[in-house]
Amino acid sequence: MLDTLKVGSFISKLRKEKDWTQMELADRLNVSHQAVSKWERGDSLPDIGTLMQIGQIFGVSVDELMNGGADKESSTYIHNLGRIMTGFTENRRDEVAKMINTGEADMEGLIEVAPLLKASELAEVTERVDKRLFNQDLVVRLAPFVETELLDGLVTEAMEDDVDMKFVQKLAPFISRNALLRLVDKANKDGMDLNVVVRLAPFIGKEAVDELIEQAIDEGIEWNLIVRLAPFCSKEKLMSLVDRTVDGKLDSSCLISLAPFLGRESLKRLVDEKEIGNMDPETIARLAPFVDKATLSGWIQALLVK
Repeated sequence: MLDTLKVGSFISKLRKEKDWTQMELADRLNVSHQAVSKWERGDSLPDIGTLMQIGQIFGVSVDELMNGGADKESSTYIHNLGRIMTGFTENRRDEVAKMINTGEADMEGLIEVAPLLKASELAEVTERVDKRLFNQDLVVRLAPFVETELLDGLVTEAMEDDVDMKFVQKLAPFISRNALLRLVDKANKDGMDLNVVVRLAPFIGKEAVDELIEQAIDEGIEWNLIVRLAPFCSKEKLMSLVDRTVDGKLDSSCLISLAPFLGRESLKRLVDEKEIGNMDPETIARLAPFVDKATLSGWIQALLVK
């Protein structure tokens, strides 16, 4: 595992040996002094091109930088990581892929440098790597750094194995909707949990959310889950959930939380059909933007005759 604190400490040591300020090093690298400060604290790493510049300025190899100044022979892993990074900076990405395919370097190295690369640079190597070397864990770890189309392809390879919902949820923000729905289909063998639907809802579209809700609901639904699903399901499904959950009196605070998503007619019907508690001026004022003038006037008249 790449130790950012160790790398940052070594950069700091090299800078101090030159008797340079962080600002002076930043000027030589054409970056901000705040960036240098973050590196030296171990909060972040320079991108690959900047690492090469740092090595040239201080007369050290990328291997040494990545290993925090220790003898590169003391860490085969860091040595290979340095070779991977050099391959990227010198535009020899086919060689990087070959190193991984032949076992000279492993996928961990590619994962380590991924945050330092442009998506297009990472794609050039990833596309050449033997797909049999990928597993679900590696796909998840690469997901934030690779392009969607490439990730969809990696996911298709991973789908040859059993797919569980944890894997699906981790990938949801990064893959295309179609790929995500295929994953959900494959993983959804034992029924859907409504908490999982809530986490997937922002990424799969209202039609799919409605279907998954129907698979997941049982006798009772927690009110907080309905509120969290409200922006992502259809108005009809939302009303269905409310009808299933609310028996008799509906608290006005619950109604206020759903008002932006119900639609005028549904909101009016709920107020008409249910006994709304605490229908006070504040409640009416908060519901006012979501109903028509006639409905609002009726509520105000009812309040005045109380």
